[in-house]
Amino acid sequence: MIGRVSFLILFVACVCGCAVNPSFVKTDRSKGYVINGKTYYPMKCVKASYKQNGVASWYGPGFHGRKTASGEVYNMNDLTAAHSELPLNTLLRVTNLKNKKQVLVRVNDRGPFVGDRVIDMSFAAANELGMLRPGTVPVKLEVMETPVQLAAAKKAPKGIPAPHTPVSPNPYYAANARGFLALLRN
Repeated sequence: MIGRVSFLILFVACVCGCAVNPSFVKTDRSKGYVINGKTYYPMKCVKASYKQNGVASWYGPGFHGRKTASGEVYNMNDLTAAHSELPLNTLLRVTNLKNKKQVLVRVNDRGPFVGDRVIDMSFAAANELGMLRPGTVPVKLEVMETPVQLAAAKKAPKGIPAPHTPVSPNPYYAANARGFLALLRN
């Protein structure tokens, strides 16, 4: 019971802290980090209505298997991304402004730290956006769910693994799905 009350108090505090203005974000000036002489201040919380336009790039094989800023191991085949300031585990819809393709990604790393880029997409996410060949594209980022919302719902969006959750196919479900589809065809 005490755990639920503590969670509720924490949830309300974060939501209220971000409810002042639709585009308002809270940063923690004491937790900044410096990369290549530039200081970045990660946001403590962000409104679900937050939007940002900029340039996206992608990263893949050179980082596959390394630890991310969230502590999980980077898998270039997961729908994840790196952002220098958004809270880790924020769910984003990323739209390629050239071809209008979209993908949902979860922020699990920090970056990019090159030029004017605002987000680094995993290989799988970049493939979904059709940006592998050009390498960079103009994008629009839209926060779909914040880490607080994800924790409150205790779920991960379909197709996006939750942090530290091993993803493996279950042959039992695959066999049943084939059987179900066969029934539908008859």
